[in-house]
Amino acid sequence: MKAVIVTNAGKNIGGGHLSRCFALSQALEEQGTQCDWILNMGAAPQAESLGIKNKTCLEGIFGPEALESAGGHRFTVVDSYLAPVSFLRDISKTQKLVVIDDLYDRDVAAQAGIVINYGIGASREPYGQNGCDCLIGPDYALLRREFWTLEPEERDYVLFAPGAADVADTAFDMACWWGADWPPLVIAQGPLVSPARLEAVREVSLGRGNIEIFHGSDDFPLLLSRARLVICTASVTAYEALAMGKRVAVFSVAPNQDGFGEKLARMGAALDLGRWKDIGRGDIYGALSYEPDASSLEGLVKKDGALNCARRILELLGGD
Repeated sequence: MKAVIVTNAGKNIGGGHLSRCFALSQALEEQGTQCDWILNMGAAPQAESLGIKNKTCLEGIFGPEALESAGGHRFTVVDSYLAPVSFLRDISKTQKLVVIDDLYDRDVAAQAGIVINYGIGASREPYGQNGCDCLIGPDYALLRREFWTLEPEERDYVLFAPGAADVADTAFDMACWWGADWPPLVIAQGPLVSPARLEAVREVSLGRGNIEIFHGSDDFPLLLSRARLVICTASVTAYEALAMGKRVAVFSVAPNQDGFGEKLARMGAALDLGRWKDIGRGDIYGALSYEPDASSLEGLVKKDGALNCARRILELLGGD
């Protein structure tokens, strides 16, 4: 069986869509399904860092060329807030459509055969009763293969993970704020961060013995699994950290991330820092002493949710 995944990433978009799609592709390939890719040009650096092959990079991924490239596959996975309903409709005319969604901003369920929303607190209700199959909740969390069997440890450092593109330039603020007498800090800069911005963070960290910077590191899952505290965007990384049972403080840099931290805070599972533009040095210092409700983390996010998701997709397609 062959599938094609249509998604985008970039300096202004971030890398969450591509990261979770990559996790799904790994799980599908474990089940014997070959995955091809249709990506925008800006996604190329992150795709290369993940080792994605069989990819077509286009200037416009929601036009006739993308539709033609998607042909000949058993099903298409689309994950993008920019995908117009007309594109989804055209795909669904010729093959099964799977949509990954967490924004509820369009009627994707009217076009999709399967909708995936692994959000904590997600509900089927917004997708209506139109006959599409919905894979809802963190049992279907799309975490990469490295996390499926990874066991957590705890060392003495704090991990700061601002996302693949660090769209709000948060790492620079973090390096400026970090106190000389605070615990060791590891800043994990993603593959979409520009060389100039990366260099600016390195310069402000020079001579600071308790700050270490990684760029596009293959060791990120291990870095996360060993951190004493993870401070990250309210995105895929938060799910990875929660699956590891880590102390987590989340912040948002985009509208689709708003509200996630509040949900986690109400559960006692994580500290909600709010929008980055409203955060200051004192908020970061306060996060260092945060302790979650340990019982709220138990089983909250499944490390191998991507496998659950892939198996269920293929089960649902089995009768077609």
